[in-house]
Amino acid sequence: MPRLYTLNDAWAAWLSGEKFPVAIAGDSTVDGFGTDNSIQHLTAERRDNQDPNAFPRLLEAHLRKATGNSILRIYNAGHTGMYIKWALDNFEREWGHTSVYADVKMVGIGYGINDRLIYSSAKAYRAGFKQDVIEMVERFYEKGIQPFLLTTQAVVEPGVHSDFTRFYPLRTGESVNSIANEVKREIAGSYSLELIDVNKYTELFLQHSSYSLLQLIPDGLHLGNLGHIYEAGLLFAHFCPRTVWAGGKCQLDFSSQKAVTSVPSDKLTLAYPPTRGFKVFANYTKHDKQDIKIMDFWVFNNAKRPLSLTAYKSEVNSLTYVKINGEARTLSSLETNLGLHDLGLIHLEVYTGDCDKVDFKGFVLE
Repeated sequence: MPRLYTLNDAWAAWLSGEKFPVAIAGDSTVDGFGTDNSIQHLTAERRDNQDPNAFPRLLEAHLRKATGNSILRIYNAGHTGMYIKWALDNFEREWGHTSVYADVKMVGIGYGINDRLIYSSAKAYRAGFKQDVIEMVERFYEKGIQPFLLTTQAVVEPGVHSDFTRFYPLRTGESVNSIANEVKREIAGSYSLELIDVNKYTELFLQHSSYSLLQLIPDGLHLGNLGHIYEAGLLFAHFCPRTVWAGGKCQLDFSSQKAVTSVPSDKLTLAYPPTRGFKVFANYTKHDKQDIKIMDFWVFNNAKRPLSLTAYKSEVNSLTYVKINGEARTLSSLETNLGLHDLGLIHLEVYTGDCDKVDFKGFVLE
């Protein structure tokens, strides 16, 4: 089937000021169970679930900031304890013309974790789940809604819990990844659907971030606040084509193709030879002393370790400062170490301070 919309269509619509609602459909791992003050969504009722710490709400906030669009929406259509057969049984209540999600343009289909509990064999799990995902995809297309797929969040369930051995033989993380997530990959290929591999990236986060598993996923199944912050950043990085994916050392400066800057190109200096590794930089006097933002980067740390951040400028006395995820940091020298930054999304902003000097070279992450 030809795609009705893509993730990039959503991005362009948001930049143009449109609401262009996108929903994430799934179970408790979408709903936000396990986060502080979670609001469990148990039925297909007419309620706009805005759990403040669940990743759909956090994703919405990131996207609004990046696009300057205060009306765009990311709907949380997660339902604690539910599976895809339940979602199909309640499809019209959830997505019909009287639903709070009736104007949705795209839906990310999760599910798969609870689905393993209703089957006694891998073969039945695969056949049943595949049929259900295909049915949901086709029903969305019938409504003029573009589906895309999300693999399940990684869990820490390598073996079946002792209490569930008799009743739920497939209650392991491996069975979800080997069956449900493989089914989604196959369907993404056969239906030409976009797929975000949440399982792959959250596994890396659980294994390589600086946080303990007790901090991230204390019950082995539900990510807490830190995990939902990571997931929000992960989905943002797939929606926002400006995102720099940092798998190791990278330099962020005025030559970066994903930089957003208010500095006119004719005000830049092309350095020869390069200074401190920077071939282009800003160092000029403007007509006022207004504090303005001169550079903006969204970076996703995809390395298997925290990355060190360093900022560079040309003049010690300039008032240039940066914000890292909203926190202001002064650049007190020509080269300022801004600490280690864990896996996930990092928002970098550069400001002139209250002065007439525009002075910045760039960042290095390593």
